[in-house]
Amino acid sequence: MAAYEGFAELETKGWSDDTISSGYVTMFSEASDKAIPSIVASIDSSNGRILDLCCGQGNVTEAIAKAGHTVTGADFSAKMLSHARERFPTGEFIEADAQNLPFKDGSFDSVVCSFGLMHVPDQPKALSEIHRVLKPNGQFIMTSWCGPDVSPVFQVFYSSVQEHGDPSVKMPDSPNFHQFANEEAARSILSDAGFDLETQKQIDCFWILDSPAALAEIFQNGAPRGGYLLSQQPAANNSAIKAAVAEKVRERFGNGDKWHAPLPASMIVARAR
Repeated sequence: MAAYEGFAELETKGWSDDTISSGYVTMFSEASDKAIPSIVASIDSSNGRILDLCCGQGNVTEAIAKAGHTVTGADFSAKMLSHARERFPTGEFIEADAQNLPFKDGSFDSVVCSFGLMHVPDQPKALSEIHRVLKPNGQFIMTSWCGPDVSPVFQVFYSSVQEHGDPSVKMPDSPNFHQFANEEAARSILSDAGFDLETQKQIDCFWILDSPAALAEIFQNGAPRGGYLLSQQPAANNSAIKAAVAEKVRERFGNGDKWHAPLPASMIVARAR
């Protein structure tokens, strides 16, 4: 997947960066955590061993374990795994690349990947590995962020970057970040990897912001892509983007002295053929 080498480097650097990893844990995950109850409730009650792939700071791993399942958390970022072990000291965590998993065929009854697959450069390879480590008829549950056609937060952020960003600042070539939120695309990609899509539903994730300026700070300091798009801007463009984001938050997300910023997610439950 040579075309995505720049993207792979961006993701590796981002999740190894103290600011980004800590920012995700303390800021961004307030939204992603809203999907955890739906994920846990969708796990087959009869399932024995579960892999939480791209487990990050271990929030989903911990919730799955507390629900009574046997779970292993895996992530390629040692930095994020340090957060996971601090959060859930009794959990089992392994440093592993989703594109080359260190597990035997048929090791797991279910694989969960919460907001992780869109960060993987070679997604077909990762899905092939997920299929390989699942038992026959195994369950795959994943979440991803809806795109700006559905998501008010991504509408605000992307439009502000487009309006005020330096045209020379571009993301490295990468897979479509929001493709798994599109049911037709998701069904096709998963089918090619040997999965049947059983259900897909939208989950209402969101942030409650203390100030309109907080949204741009979350993207700059809590996500590799957002951090790249903002940190690479000349100072004047960076300031203009942040000012535009803050103004749109005031206009669209006002809720008294707080701002409710909707960030809907898509959850897929699929079955290995």
